Amino acid sequence: MRRTFAALALVVAAAAAAFGQTNAGDARRELDEGARAYRYGKFEEAEQHFRRALELDPEGKNTRVFIARAAQQQYKPGVETPENVAAGERAVAAYQEVLAREPANEDAYKAVAFLYGQMKQDDKLRELLLSRANDFNVPDEKRSEAFTLLASKQWQCSYDVTERKENKATETQPDKVVIRYKMPADSGDFMRARECVSLGLQFAEQAVSLAPKNPNALSYKANLLREAAKLAEMEGDAGQSAEYNRQYGEALETQKRLADEVYQVAGTGTRPDSAPGEPKPIQGGVLNGKAVSKPQPAYPPVAKAARASGTVTVRILVDEDGRVIEAEAVGGHPLLQQAAVAAARQARFSPTLLSGQRVKVAGVVTYNFVLQ
Repeated sequence: MRRTFAALALVVAAAAAAFGQTNAGDARRELDEGARAYRYGKFEEAEQHFRRALELDPEGKNTRVFIARAAQQQYKPGVETPENVAAGERAVAAYQEVLAREPANEDAYKAVAFLYGQMKQDDKLRELLLSRANDFNVPDEKRSEAFTLLASKQWQCSYDVTERKENKATETQPDKVVIRYKMPADSGDFMRARECVSLGLQFAEQAVSLAPKNPNALSYKANLLREAAKLAEMEGDAGQSAEYNRQYGEALETQKRLADEVYQVAGTGTRPDSAPGEPKPIQGGVLNGKAVSKPQPAYPPVAKAARASGTVTVRILVDEDGRVIEAEAVGGHPLLQQAAVAAARQARFSPTLLSGQRVKVAGVVTYNFVLQ
């Protein structure tokens, strides 16, 4: 009897192993089909294949990441239809599954932050950033980035008040244009802006203390000090306004120096992984000299008025034909970044060959904004 049970156990174990092998093979085929659909832009189909692969092999490496990426590709930023919002929520849920298993997955965290921002879910984004910023298990540089993003939100809160047309007046002088800031008609706007600046400066200081050489943290500290100067001018405190402007100038000079130091060795960072089944782009470093066409960005009038200048660095991904398919500002004055990104998207490069084959290239381009 004992031998009979032992033989039965061996048969069951062999059947389970065979079933497991079959499942693994089927899962692999589903992944291959998903990768093929992804490459052809059939993201809904790709997601279905990846989800079936996960059902067949729940421990499959990277399958959850592939599901999340395919779901995110179906979300269209700025479109507020119920179907599109549902696609965004599905992508967030998929990335959160990745984070539940891999809390240190940087790409998944950034994707969730991006999606929350695009879907205007500010409370959820703030909660995510605060959790990240105050997590002592996260490296200081990453915590600094989270504090910097929190500071940027507070800067925007104040900027939206101080730069309203009715809250400022322009004076034309022989050699320059001077902007005078005045108290808003609604005192609640002023109080809200002041609270935002106070909290923003706290976030910026924490960002700088965690990563003293983070140029973006210094950039937002500088601009929050500029907001503080404008608010002091609104209150009629010329002395305090002058002091904040002095601190703003010092912070901006430090930021420029740090940006120059950091981006002299630009291009050594890494980008998120390629789409499933695609090779990773090669790292090209600073690509300015490789451009066959590099239009100069327009100088935003609001940046001129704020006396914003300096170098903006844009990280780009160039496809096999030399076209820019991704562009993201990674350093420089916030008022200048959008113009730099818009210009970078228009740049063209000679195709890059690797072993005789055209390949994608990741790198950075820089733009210098000089006040005349």
